[in-house]
Amino acid sequence: MSSAPQYLTLLNPKQLEAVKSIEGPNLVLAGAGTGKTRVLTTRVAYILDQNAAQPSQILCVTFTNKAAREMGERIQSLIPNRFDKMPWMGTFHSLGAKIIRNHAEAIGLKSSFTILDKDDQIALIKQILKSESLDQSQISPKYVQAKIDSWKNKALNPNDINSQHLDSFIDDKVANIYKIYQSRLFNINCLDFGDLLLQCINLFKIEDIHKRYSNNFKFILVDEYQDTNAAQYIWLKMLASHHRNICCVGDDDQSIYSWRGAQADNMLKFEKENPSTKTIKLEQNYRSTNNILKSASSLISHNEMRLGKELYSKQGDGNKINIHLTNSSGDEASLIAKEILKYSKDQPNFDEMAVLVRATFQTREIEESLIKYSVPYRIIGGIRFYERAEIKDSISYLRLVYEKQDDVAFERALLVPKRGIGDKSFGKIISLAKDKSLSLFKAAQALAGSDELPKKAKASLEVFIHLIERCTLMTSSKKFNDILKILLDESGYMEMLKNDKNINALSKIENIKELILAMDDYASIEEFLEHISLVSAVDTTSNDTKVSLMTLHAAKGLEYEFVFLPGWEEGLFPHQRTIDESGTKGIEEERRLAYVGITRAKKILNISTSLTRRFQNNWMPSLQSRFIDELDEDFIKNINHISEHTDPFNNNFDEYNQDDSFVMKKPKFIGSNKYISSNYDKSSSFKTVMEIEAEENVRDINEDIMLSIGQKVEHEKFGIGTVKHVDGTKVHVDFDAHGVKKLISNFLNPC
Repeated sequence: MSSAPQYLTLLNPKQLEAVKSIEGPNLVLAGAGTGKTRVLTTRVAYILDQNAAQPSQILCVTFTNKAAREMGERIQSLIPNRFDKMPWMGTFHSLGAKIIRNHAEAIGLKSSFTILDKDDQIALIKQILKSESLDQSQISPKYVQAKIDSWKNKALNPNDINSQHLDSFIDDKVANIYKIYQSRLFNINCLDFGDLLLQCINLFKIEDIHKRYSNNFKFILVDEYQDTNAAQYIWLKMLASHHRNICCVGDDDQSIYSWRGAQADNMLKFEKENPSTKTIKLEQNYRSTNNILKSASSLISHNEMRLGKELYSKQGDGNKINIHLTNSSGDEASLIAKEILKYSKDQPNFDEMAVLVRATFQTREIEESLIKYSVPYRIIGGIRFYERAEIKDSISYLRLVYEKQDDVAFERALLVPKRGIGDKSFGKIISLAKDKSLSLFKAAQALAGSDELPKKAKASLEVFIHLIERCTLMTSSKKFNDILKILLDESGYMEMLKNDKNINALSKIENIKELILAMDDYASIEEFLEHISLVSAVDTTSNDTKVSLMTLHAAKGLEYEFVFLPGWEEGLFPHQRTIDESGTKGIEEERRLAYVGITRAKKILNISTSLTRRFQNNWMPSLQSRFIDELDEDFIKNINHISEHTDPFNNNFDEYNQDDSFVMKKPKFIGSNKYISSNYDKSSSFKTVMEIEAEENVRDINEDIMLSIGQKVEHEKFGIGTVKHVDGTKVHVDFDAHGVKKLISNFLNPC
């Protein structure tokens, strides 16, 4: 009898069970740092080693392209003689795109369809609003895009929308725009990200196509299952309907993306919908010390909606979690910088240090402090390379050469740089395209051969069309990056940048050069365009040694030796807006976010809270987060940075004293989510957390609040008023007691 493969000996008993249990539905609850990637990759290797399936019969779904690449490399290292390539390993969207390209004609598309990103979607929506004579100040293109995306994430086609899916008074208009938008997408041979699953689901309603894929995939493995939305859930369910050998790996305690459409209950209902499910809990953590893990467990145990597990480590207890009470947010920022410098004496690699904030506004003071103390840092989550304006402009030229029906690319390429084609001339192109059911390029060709346009606009349009047509003829003989060079040179785009006296112009030129170099890595324009459409934010890396500064949402999946979690105060964390919008569910998701933050730390964890926080030159009294109170006192060390005679509103910071007897004040709650501070008198002139929240949106992902003329609204300071004018997010409101004020819509609540 042959011995077990060597790679199985590297697993702990629970990991081994998860790897070898390949039949039927399996749910693997993989706590933070418990080796879920090892389980997934080893499971694939084991399936192949057992001759249970061929590589093409295994569907392995990840949430990032980087994760898919790493998994492929690890499988290759486990079974180098049996593994070549996993054709069906990738993200939901990349796999969906592949399936649709195989059967595009079945849903009325050509296989060369283009994938639009968010900016492209908004541009197309603006075209529709204009052609339908709808006022963008009344119906925000961003809101329309977000609403359509939300419906697609729920696997809803335009004809599926009914009253239960309409959340606001303008959603009936948005539903009609959705129908036009979807029709336009198909007319120009484009799909957006939501379509990459929605259209797959539509394809699977065709019995032959559904059978082809559900019969083919003998084994399905899904990473980060807790982050799946409704469309992803349906997609997986349809693909697993025949063999039912589906293994979902994830952690319900790390479900933090409800604002993206993720449904935590997909994981909670898995066992109910699959009665024969085998559930395996991975609880041995290889990342953190026991004090960190036990603190995380004590916190998350306060959530009711969870399957439950208890993490442990064989790395010893380690240091207790430091809970710092500081005088102010400025002191807190200074504390972070000084602690980083202290740790750097023993650990000079700044890459092993991170500061994780709940809201982006917190970073200002922290950045200033890091600069003051000469601490190198990077902000994670800035503008990505392919989202830069000059890159999107360049690619729009290339897209138009390869797909003349791409109206979004046409508009961007035509209007940048300015070439004497104004709003009126462009409006005529749009009108003709609508009246004759033409692409914008075809409409432009027709107008260029007529006398409908002014001479200057007509001449410019003819030159532009000739350039695109001439480059199209080159596609069979020239590399597509060489074609891009011609496009940018002859269109005047590079000249525009060279003549731009702005200091950023040089970096834009360098970025375009980098883009052209990057194209050498791709065999075809289709492959390149699909890559940049699907590339994920977490795929970006840097080799510089710097402290990482980011939001808690951006930190998921990462780990550091030393972690700082500032701003653990009521109203900030848990975030008041989340509580107000989602109640108990919101609090539980905020607690999961705190759990994610804690479990990023491997050795040292610092949590801090301030008596006061300065924001927009206003001081607001703060109260420690309920999450601090929920941490088991056996695993924490309280450190007081407030001397007995210190004025809590004085922003001077001196070396702190460590006082183990310090006990933080606990919040006094009014109802479910309101609270008062026992530190300050209610007559204080300082603003409270909720007053600040009424004036500033500090949520990680901003969403426009849609208001209409005549609507009654309420402002924390000015009271009740009537909307008189809407200009995007800027609103003119006539308040009963204060007259007309110009405000941002996020600061108003509909009555």
